[in-house]
Amino acid sequence: MAIKYEIHSIHNSKGEGGEQKFVRLRDHEPMTSKQIEQHIEQVCSLTRADVQAVMTALHGLIVTELSQGARFYLPQVGYLSLSVTTELPEGKTMEKVTGNDIRLRNINFKPTAELLNEVSRHVKFERSKFTTRSRQYTEEQLWNKMVNFLKENEYICRRDMEFHFSLRQQTALKWLKHFTEKGLLVKEGAINAPIYFLAKDNKDNEDNKDDGISLHTKRPEP
Repeated sequence: MAIKYEIHSIHNSKGEGGEQKFVRLRDHEPMTSKQIEQHIEQVCSLTRADVQAVMTALHGLIVTELSQGARFYLPQVGYLSLSVTTELPEGKTMEKVTGNDIRLRNINFKPTAELLNEVSRHVKFERSKFTTRSRQYTEEQLWNKMVNFLKENEYICRRDMEFHFSLRQQTALKWLKHFTEKGLLVKEGAINAPIYFLAKDNKDNEDNKDDGISLHTKRPEP
């Protein structure tokens, strides 16, 4: 399966008024511990309990080795190592740094050449037809689109907001909550899959401006 990518841009990234474009891969949820255990159980003689025991032991060994300053090598995968930084009190120079001034910043990972080559042989990329960035709307612009949608459909849900209005999941939920709190929508259905109906006072209005409701050109707080 091809990995989806998008072309994003940063405006005025270097303070020169220009635009810098870059490629961003679509995020995918990682496998859960249970999925990893089940997969390994299916492809070798280890049971899920065996895999759990190995993962627990491996975790402990990684903590021990890294805590002692060693690089940790995962055969056929890569190396883990520590990345540190300093937190110096004002006026203290690097020449006077002590162990108390050093902080762990991150854990680095460097893949083996074999892993990189193998993944490179299998990976394929394809430009996504949909963007993970939410389209920007004023309150009035989006509400007009939602009203038009609800003229043709009995209700609207989060997925409708994402698909028809190019919104990300969290942004869609925030807008739905915003319009519900304003009394323009009524939330019904299951907790984990709610649907939203046009409020009774607005059902017969083709234009939201006719019902006396004031819409401001602001977006809900992130």
